[in-house]
Amino acid sequence: MEAMVKTRENGAASRTLVGITICRGPGRFRMVLTRPYHEAGHIVEIPTEDIESIEQVAPATLGETPAPTG
Repeated sequence: MEAMVKTRENGAASRTLVGITICRGPGRFRMVLTRPYHEAGHIVEIPTEDIESIEQVAPATLGETPAPTG
């Protein structure tokens, strides 16, 4: 299942990333991106203090916006 993570960086506008969770470690959240498409396959590490929200999303085909499952 994929996760949708909304982040903020240094008070800047929010960014939404969608991907598969690798690790929810202390201080870092690591995931393999599946969206946005041009970033698919990249691994990102997000400091936990920069995370606004994390939601599980249902799989979606390319061109569809993934929707939260719960």
